[in-house]
Amino acid sequence: MQASSSNIMVDVMNTLSREHGAELVGEIAGLTGVRRAWVSPRTRRIVLVDYDPTVTDSGRILSTIVRHGFDARLVGM
Repeated sequence: MQASSSNIMVDVMNTLSREHGAELVGEIAGLTGVRRAWVSPRTRRIVLVDYDPTVTDSGRILSTIVRHGFDARLVGM
């Protein structure tokens, strides 16, 4: 059986430094159900995440970013 797949874009409202981006992506990628997370190379304030919606959800991903002290919004799925 093939796993479900969804993706989201999160606007972090401020440009992420390479250090903060790498730290944030590492934590998001460590969430159960997340397949891939990365900062957009074109706009360093956008975090892109591919995940299995049967295991985790966009709210958990967003709350992980907010817990790091960033003002963030879901902008696309």
